[in-house]
Amino acid sequence: MAAAGATVGVGWCCGDHVIGALEPALDRSDGSGGAEPTTTRRSPLAVQVAPGLSIHPRSEWGDDLPPRGPIKGDDVRFLLIHHTATDVAAHDPRRVIRSVYAFHTGTQKRWPDVAYHFFVAPDGSVWEGRAGSLDGPVEASATGGNQGFAQLVCLIGNHVTRPPTAAAQDSLVRVLAWLADRYRLGVHRSASATFVSRGSNRYPAGNT
Repeated sequence: MAAAGATVGVGWCCGDHVIGALEPALDRSDGSGGAEPTTTRRSPLAVQVAPGLSIHPRSEWGDDLPPRGPIKGDDVRFLLIHHTATDVAAHDPRRVIRSVYAFHTGTQKRWPDVAYHFFVAPDGSVWEGRAGSLDGPVEASATGGNQGFAQLVCLIGNHVTRPPTAAAQDSLVRVLAWLADRYRLGVHRSASATFVSRGSNRYPAGNT
């Protein structure tokens, strides 16, 4: 956990984690990442984490899709906002998240789990992504950048072509505020964060 008074940058990341990947992911031949959730009825199991913010736990979309490898804890320094960068017609967020899981754990990425900590759907509902995210800080997976130190929140939809819905924007702000408070991250305009890279295609390991 970041020290008291730590500052945070809230930044946007490209959608290369999932571009063009949702529909092919529905047809995984190994049967592990199919898009249909085991339960089709929306359950009332959302966990209230702050006033006005409830999050649907991972069990609501992926009880049958456990992580495929170990997931470590992390030291949170800043927050990153992603979007799926895909035009999604599915009305059930669980179907989309399961597709992202199939892509992230499949042969192209080979990550142990869905990369993002939380998803925000167009209807404003918020969903736990990577296993353990509701319980505390766990390390995300990323294509480039820092490979760690961040909490990743992913908006479902392509927001290059259209902005998030008002409901999604409201929920996104609530999630970011909750995470900043949870990990004692500053959110003023001059906020910054420092970390030593663990290695990635953008920052070689050891670079500050």
